[in-house]
Amino acid sequence: MADSISITTTQAQSGISQDLRNNIYSALLSGDGIRNIESTLDESLRASGFKDQLRAYITHLFRSGQATTCEEARNLAMQKIREQTRGLPGQTAAASENGTNGHADMAEQIDLKIPKVAIDAGAKTVMKELDKVCEITYEE
Repeated sequence: MADSISITTTQAQSGISQDLRNNIYSALLSGDGIRNIESTLDESLRASGFKDQLRAYITHLFRSGQATTCEEARNLAMQKIREQTRGLPGQTAAASENGTNGHADMAEQIDLKIPKVAIDAGAKTVMKELDKVCEITYEE
């Protein structure tokens, strides 16, 4: 394990220098930190059904012709994730009841809000991994 990196609570709550950020990233990469964070997020998103919803949405984008490239599908998916996670109405929300036979467009029915359980598990794992490589000193 790498040597501990000392930071103050003020640094932890505000922006930190690029050098300190790089040191933290390096420390996380030198051990299992990044892999543990990714694994936790991946499992939480899979268990919550988010990954299945994302796959269905991207498939719909290609089949409907709304996206023809991976970059277009990624950008549209990221936009929908941001909108739904922030609780914003989607760009097509007004037309949601104008689908075939009175049904909403399939894309409108797919929930891409990041599940709270995944956010909580991810944050907990990040804190746990940071505790392994950072020593936070409390100012008085």
